[in-house]
Amino acid sequence: MNLSHTLSGSSAVIRIAFIIAFVQFTNALEYMMFNPLFASMASHFSVPVTYAGYVTGTYTFASVISGLCVWKWINRVSAKRFLFWNMALLGVLTVLITFTSSYTLLLLLRFMAGLAGGTTMGVGMSLLIGLAPAALQARMIATVIASFSVVSIAGMPAMLFLSTHFGWSSAPRLIGLLCLLCLLLIARFIPDVESNGVNKASMTLTPEWLFFASGNAVAQFTPMLIIPALVPMLIHHMQALTASLPTLFFIGGIAGLMATKLTGKLLTYLSGYTLAIVSTLILLVSMLLPVSGLHASGLFIGLFLGGAYGRLVVVSCVTAQFPDKASRAGFLTVQTALMSLSTTLAFFLSAMTFEEASPLPVMFLILVLSSALLLPVMVKSMEKRLARRGI
Repeated sequence: MNLSHTLSGSSAVIRIAFIIAFVQFTNALEYMMFNPLFASMASHFSVPVTYAGYVTGTYTFASVISGLCVWKWINRVSAKRFLFWNMALLGVLTVLITFTSSYTLLLLLRFMAGLAGGTTMGVGMSLLIGLAPAALQARMIATVIASFSVVSIAGMPAMLFLSTHFGWSSAPRLIGLLCLLCLLLIARFIPDVESNGVNKASMTLTPEWLFFASGNAVAQFTPMLIIPALVPMLIHHMQALTASLPTLFFIGGIAGLMATKLTGKLLTYLSGYTLAIVSTLILLVSMLLPVSGLHASGLFIGLFLGGAYGRLVVVSCVTAQFPDKASRAGFLTVQTALMSLSTTLAFFLSAMTFEEASPLPVMFLILVLSSALLLPVMVKSMEKRLARRGI
């Protein structure tokens, strides 16, 4: 293969990575925007603002169901066509919300959106990993994960701006336009890779399979314990002003974006175990700030999101080496479903253990510490098992 062909191939993979990242950005923004938007939506649907939890919980529950139902056969379908119709369905379901005032119908639409959105990331990442050369895989995975940071930096502020100035219904309609743009990009630039068949032995839910598939869920669990408590911690424990919250979340988004890109590059030179330790320590150091009462809210949210995204990049790159090509889409679909399940459990435990009183509750801190320290141990075990397989 000559140099020009290699560069052309690398450029094509990078372009595909940015398209998959944009698809994931749209998918994540569609899911995440309803929590803050529901303060404006509640009166339209004649329900209390506290019912926002049911809206997000319905979506998460559906994404778990979809992942666990389709993982066996998802490897046999065209990833391009699957992504195309998933995003088309997601766009239609989201826009339909603006034409109803029934809370029951809203929950049904969110459940159906969860069925579509819950499998999108797994299929997109599977396609990208299958196309990317080994040397580029860590950077490409980091590029897709960086889309979550961009949601915090640009996506959520844009949704809140539209809701404030043009009504809450403008935000779902913008998602519809973004989904349409995704369809155009998928149709034009994503290759239609044919399935090579399925290795049935590799599609069995063995303990080893589930161990690797649960890595991202473990990485997500600790940050998701903290996320519901984030605003109370900033305001009550670190004396941040309510008006400063958009700026703080912007700072956190920038820190998360930088952490994903840097971790993706460092994985070329350092082991996943080393970077798992470093990113976990950064996350835990961030928790020392509200515990100690230091009023450094910008530093806190920067360290917290930087450590959280760094951990997710590390474990995503390590676990991506486990499945073979034929079973990769199914593996990543189960992985995404377990992440949704982990998020639901973390939100539930956070509500049970966190209180706004000072100091922070001991049980809450024990859960944060113990769950955070579990990840480096898992990553080290994963790397040893991969080494025995010769990967």
